[in-house]
Amino acid sequence: MTQSFMLTQETISTFQAQVELFEQCLHFPNIQHNVSAEIAEIANTRSISLDELKQEIAQFKQKLDRLFKLLDKISETANKGEITVLLYFVKSVFLLKEILEANWDFFLGNDEREAIKKITSGFVVIYKEIKNAVSPETPKKDGNYVALETLKHGLKSLIEAGLRVNAFSQEEVNTFDLGDITPQESETVLIFLSTMKKWEPVYKRLAAS
Repeated sequence: MTQSFMLTQETISTFQAQVELFEQCLHFPNIQHNVSAEIAEIANTRSISLDELKQEIAQFKQKLDRLFKLLDKISETANKGEITVLLYFVKSVFLLKEILEANWDFFLGNDEREAIKKITSGFVVIYKEIKNAVSPETPKKDGNYVALETLKHGLKSLIEAGLRVNAFSQEEVNTFDLGDITPQESETVLIFLSTMKKWEPVYKRLAAS
């Protein structure tokens, strides 16, 4: 099987919609002028000062901006049929994973928990869609394999964050019917695999020279 992975416009739209919920669900006030009980609670939970929390929120928003830029790249490259769409996909999911693991306690409110549920549901749909295209014979360099392994990382982080903030129970997680989502590949390997197709023509020319 060749590297046949292509993000359909429907899949891209679903992925973007889930990530955009991160921005929509954050209702932090301008903490330069107004400190809410929610902000103070997070600061107390982390045992940090409000100034330190301001810095963390600023870093969070910077990561979110990077994530949206990657999503734009996915749309641009997918519409052109470019190979690099897979690399942007991998990077965006791992950035999402980084955000979730570092800032899970930003989602303790009711609206935020609901967002986690919706985001996770969207990822489950994407995961099952791509899983249908992968078999035990699928080579590692195949884009569907790379995407599936990448989504395992994203789903594990979403589920762990959701359980921590009580967005859903373990029983609800079981109903996702995902099977084993233990990743078999690291971020470094998946980034490497996502670029292999791009360099294949170069390797072939070198081999023929």
